Amino acid sequence: MAIKSPHLLKSGDTIALLAPSSPLKNEEELAGCVKFVEGLGLKVKEYPSVRLREDYLAGSDKQRAKDLNNAFGDKHVQGVFCMRGGYGAQRLLPLIDWKLAAKSRKLLLGFSDITSLIGGLASQSNLASLHGPTPSYFLHGKPGEAESREALRRFIFGELPKKVSYRELCGSAFKPQTIRKGKAKGVLVGGNASVFVCFMGTKYVPKAKSMILFLEEIGEKPYRIDRFVAHMINTGYMKNVGGVVLGDFTDCEPTGGDQRKALEVLADCLTPLKIPVLAGLPIGHARPSYPLMMGKEVTLDATKGDLVS
Repeated sequence: MAIKSPHLLKSGDTIALLAPSSPLKNEEELAGCVKFVEGLGLKVKEYPSVRLREDYLAGSDKQRAKDLNNAFGDKHVQGVFCMRGGYGAQRLLPLIDWKLAAKSRKLLLGFSDITSLIGGLASQSNLASLHGPTPSYFLHGKPGEAESREALRRFIFGELPKKVSYRELCGSAFKPQTIRKGKAKGVLVGGNASVFVCFMGTKYVPKAKSMILFLEEIGEKPYRIDRFVAHMINTGYMKNVGGVVLGDFTDCEPTGGDQRKALEVLADCLTPLKIPVLAGLPIGHARPSYPLMMGKEVTLDATKGDLVS
């Protein structure tokens, strides 16, 4: 899997704003997202899905896929920002023009449910994508948003060095926890665990001879996270995974009779694989949340407690 990097942005570029998953709450949320993107020094082109709603989806599958294909094919658009996650992006995978996306080499930004599109672009278009907070993430004024915004800005405009140490980038927000020592190099794959596990057995799952798997999650109980990882192992997918790096597992604490925490369950599942495993990367649904270029070759040093991208 020879992954190409997307074209980075420059001030004044036009961004396609669309909703491949769940709908926005209201016009106020849309206005806030537009204001955020324009505040980065970018222009905005809105696509129909940002104003559509069909139950838990931002319009029909046909319309949401049409928005993506049109954005990839629009010569006046330099990047594609997914407004939010939620649910529904996976339904679009058979409808996307992957050759057009590959030809465009446009930067796609998103996380959570957008894991589906990130994985699809890697496997079908050989194109890397930016796993990072969506515009709707920044509308709450919560602590950590300023750091997230600055990191995102530096990523999309190419202001970071060729090799990015996450210990240096994230500073005190990165509290590394070594689950199993070791060092590994490979293509970075993954994203939201409950979404990524749905790739197993499909042609859309990213594959490479050597991979580093990144996982994050929100609102899943530890026993369900156990199920996700066990399924990845049972499919044989983990045979080419040389290391695992874990992001935020937000609101994944045990309740009732479940006593083991999410990281304890993950350690129990992953340690027998005898590969390096590092937790504590501030990426996911918590604040701050830093971007990751998925599909890029990275080096994981679980002994030192660092990821270099």
